[in-house]
Amino acid sequence: MKRNVIWMGLFLLLTTACGTTQNKTNAESPQENTPITKEQVLAAWERMTNMVINSTEKMPAEFFSYSPIEPLASYGALVNHTAGANYLFAATVKLERPEQNEIDTDDKEAVVGNLSASFKFIKNGIQQLTNKDLNEEIEWFGSNMSRLNAILTMTDHLQREYGKNITYLRLKGIEPERSAGW
Repeated sequence: MKRNVIWMGLFLLLTTACGTTQNKTNAESPQENTPITKEQVLAAWERMTNMVINSTEKMPAEFFSYSPIEPLASYGALVNHTAGANYLFAATVKLERPEQNEIDTDDKEAVVGNLSASFKFIKNGIQQLTNKDLNEEIEWFGSNMSRLNAILTMTDHLQREYGKNITYLRLKGIEPERSAGW
């Protein structure tokens, strides 16, 4: 019994010490020092841009209407969703969301053009940010988080979409671009 009390006391002591350290760390202002710089965010965005666009360009035009099974989107619609999401996330990089025209998702040239423009759009927004902007707390789809965290969440979405892109390419026997994220 005495041994259990000692172990319980040590457990509580360690738990309290860890909690105090964690609270102390959380209390320090993240506004003071950004571990990731705007330049690093731009470099990561450029890698993701190249990865997604280069893979999309590998798909032959005749397969942009391809869907492996119903109710999955066609390849062109899948890629166009990625472009649309980039525009949807405009406020993340302090931009206004532009109006988008409907495009024919079976038209490779139109889809790749829209995708490329959407990546350039976000890149332009990132270029205008400061390192301090990355720490700014923003409301992002119902949650409060730093702008940097919102950008990371945005790139997480891109990685998931790229995974779908890879699946469609491989189903057609096409080697996708090598994955490169952060």
